[in-house]
Amino acid sequence: MSPRRAALLLTALLCAQLLAPTARAADPKDIEAAIQKGAAFLKKNAGDGGKGKRDEDHLGARALAGLALLETGTAPDDPAVRAITAAVRDAAFSEVRTYQLTLFVLYLDRLGDPNDRALVQMMGVRLVAGQNADGGWTYACVPPVPAATEKLLRAKLGEATLVAGKGPAVPKPDAPKPGAPAVAGRLHTEVEKYRQGLLTAERTGKGRDDDDNSNTQFGILGVWVARRYAVPVETALERIEKRFLGTQTASGGWPYSGPRDGSPSMTCAGLLGLATAIGRREERALRADVPKPAPKKPDEPAKPFVPPPGTDPNDPFYNPPPPKAVPAPDPAPKKPADPPAPKRAKPDARDDAVARGMDNLAAVLAGGPVGGGKGKGKKGGDLDLYFYWSLERVGVVFGVEKIGKTDWYEYGANRLLPMQNADGSFGARAGYGPDVNTAFALLFLARANPVRDLSAKVQRNLGNAEMRAGAGAPAPAVVAKPAPEPAPLPHAKPAEPDPRPVAKPATTPGEIAAELFRATGAPWVATLQRVRDAKGGENTSALLAVIPLLDGDRMKQARDALAERLCRMSANTLRGMLRADDAELRRAAALACAMKDDRDHVPDLIGLIEDSNADVVRAARAALKSLTGQDLATAAAWRAWLNK
Repeated sequence: MSPRRAALLLTALLCAQLLAPTARAADPKDIEAAIQKGAAFLKKNAGDGGKGKRDEDHLGARALAGLALLETGTAPDDPAVRAITAAVRDAAFSEVRTYQLTLFVLYLDRLGDPNDRALVQMMGVRLVAGQNADGGWTYACVPPVPAATEKLLRAKLGEATLVAGKGPAVPKPDAPKPGAPAVAGRLHTEVEKYRQGLLTAERTGKGRDDDDNSNTQFGILGVWVARRYAVPVETALERIEKRFLGTQTASGGWPYSGPRDGSPSMTCAGLLGLATAIGRREERALRADVPKPAPKKPDEPAKPFVPPPGTDPNDPFYNPPPPKAVPAPDPAPKKPADPPAPKRAKPDARDDAVARGMDNLAAVLAGGPVGGGKGKGKKGGDLDLYFYWSLERVGVVFGVEKIGKTDWYEYGANRLLPMQNADGSFGARAGYGPDVNTAFALLFLARANPVRDLSAKVQRNLGNAEMRAGAGAPAPAVVAKPAPEPAPLPHAKPAEPDPRPVAKPATTPGEIAAELFRATGAPWVATLQRVRDAKGGENTSALLAVIPLLDGDRMKQARDALAERLCRMSANTLRGMLRADDAELRRAAALACAMKDDRDHVPDLIGLIEDSNADVVRAARAALKSLTGQDLATAAAWRAWLNK
């Protein structure tokens, strides 16, 4: 090669390097704009019956679109969401397919209307009945619902009535008749009868033993959510654990079906299945750590505690010192015993399988974009949006920022944003269809998490609960020193010592969280009030640790208690909490700003409008509306208003 030609070639290579686009993290404003455009597309196209790849899939596609709309901040009374809600409620009585049942369950759970409880239970028992002995699911869970059975279910659970222009159909609440109560914590009477019929029915459907990990991935999500509605799913979860421990390939992944090598989407399905196994393990460990009360001796009846005169027994800061026990004489002094070592969970087969699966997924992310297809190893021209939703759920459930050396969210966002079309949809119009593609993309970009309670169990070690403030923000205390004992009142007469052993009060975040988790009824209310009002960062940490483990009214009450507790914080501390890593803390801090009626926090709350967590965004919007009386759509509009 001549020197001149070599010089020209070198110059061309340098120019190519200089002109090549450099990888950078997607701008949060660009992500928010993409979400808003995508949501507008779904409202226009999915609300009135967008269709998937096959015509009969349109109901599942609409539920998926509705889930994406709710997760990205669309109100339940939006006309498009109302139309989806009515369609889902009406179709729930006859739907028997795995994908659709799961999406209906996820959608109604996210909608949060208590009137849907019996519908979710009904679909949950179908999902459980659809699992085969190998722990997997195929396309249909049970045979078609007979017309007489559907009619009975509609009559007993509340038939949906579609009234044009008057909002979504709302099933009638359970009639207060003896024998058919709607009691929290148990199945509706008619759903239980229906479940028993499914269990005893002869299962001779063709392909009953066939399954695949794509349908199974949806089945996992459905039964975990149905678990919160009192559907018996423990046997199903045990089968899921056994399935994914026993079918992991040598590469660490899982196949679509059969003895094949793993595929990226199905590796995510396997990790999700193992997450339920780890979550149940952590539940058992939490219950085991709760100390059982010592049995009382029959000859030592309990004596009621009488506080000293002039002392308010309801004062949460009053903590009487324990009575001094008189030790028995010991002629030979014993050497003090060493304190017990803290309990640490030993890694087991589940942890090892998760580590191998994460290594497999890390290699996939390091290798570049993932091709199209439904997890069957197909290659296509479009990026596989189903994979990105599967990846996102692994990231949020396990609470990791990076898988291997790759920031999974940055990896996905950088590839998804260029795929958005001018009309707001994502991907090509082939394959899953524009509404399904767009819903998958929005769920990824919003970091949606339909199984938040599972995330909490997988991620949190209650004995080491902590809060991590954002960079530059004043970090709230994690474990504060206990407050000094109050000095006895001058006129107080010491109470008579109680010879019974005194239970050690909960002091660490884990102990307090365990106490809250186990409390029910009146003790729950009293314990929650005590933790809400007591001093010390360990109480805040305990609330943050236990909230994701709760559901229903108890979760709402604990969230309210956390927000009320944060009202006592100084403006600087509260500002730091608004930038904390923990989304639950950011949400509570936003509500506390509104409760304090402090307009100085308006600029901080405007920043939360662009938060990656939908619950935080809703709390920030509610706080801003309360403080200013304004209800603006975007952070840019808020900033323009503030500048004026």
